[in-house]
Amino acid sequence: MEALDYEKLAAEIEKKLRKKKEIVLSTCAGDHVTARTMCHINDGLQVLFSTDRRSLKAMQMQENPRIALTVDDLTIEATAELFGRPKGHALFIREYPKKFPHLGKAYPETPDDLLIIAHPKKIQLFRYIGKPAWDVLEPETSKAYRI
Repeated sequence: MEALDYEKLAAEIEKKLRKKKEIVLSTCAGDHVTARTMCHINDGLQVLFSTDRRSLKAMQMQENPRIALTVDDLTIEATAELFGRPKGHALFIREYPKKFPHLGKAYPETPDDLLIIAHPKKIQLFRYIGKPAWDVLEPETSKAYRI
């Protein structure tokens, strides 16, 4: 295991999240595992997206808040916070329509809209440096290392 610069790796991951428009969300409840592509924004390393509170993914996250997110060579293990109505989060209301103008203005604000904030626990970025390697970021402990 090789120690890495936490701030540098975190900045690289934040930039990658900002650039990507879609991310795969995996949820699980009981023996039922599902995955789907979501539009998202990020606030630093946190990933924000909205859904209908009656959706399968919302029900699964309510039962089991442990989720996984994947985009390209980036994998995130996170805990989902069921925040509430999207309009209650200023950054989401401001930034989501900028990133998704076709959705941001058309997306209805209904009583069933639910904002999810994914709080990352472990982030892994795959690299090939003459051999396969993973750069790992642990936001809760501010650790960064390569395995």
